Amino acid sequence: MSYRYRCDQCRTTSPPVLTRGALADERRVHRRQFHGGHIPDGERVIEPEPFRFTDVPVGQLIVGTFMIVIVLAGIMARIL
Repeated sequence: MSYRYRCDQCRTTSPPVLTRGALADERRVHRRQFHGGHIPDGERVIEPEPFRFTDVPVGQLIVGTFMIVIVLAGIMARIL
C-alpha cells in the first residue's frame, strides 16, 4: 500500500511512500520548507482504495482455487 501527501495550496503531491512514518516525514519536511512549520489549508493524505475480493482477476481466482483444492487433497491423502 502506498500513500501520497497532497498540498492543495502549493499544488504539489509527494511521490508515493510505503509507510505512514515515511508519509509523516514527507508532510513534516514540506511544512517546514514551504509553510514555516504551519499546517497549510487544503492539506490531505491520498490513500489507495481498500482491497476488494472482486479486484482479483478471474484467472487468478481459478488458479488459486485449483491450488487450494490440490493442497487440501494432498493433506487428506496423507491423513487417510
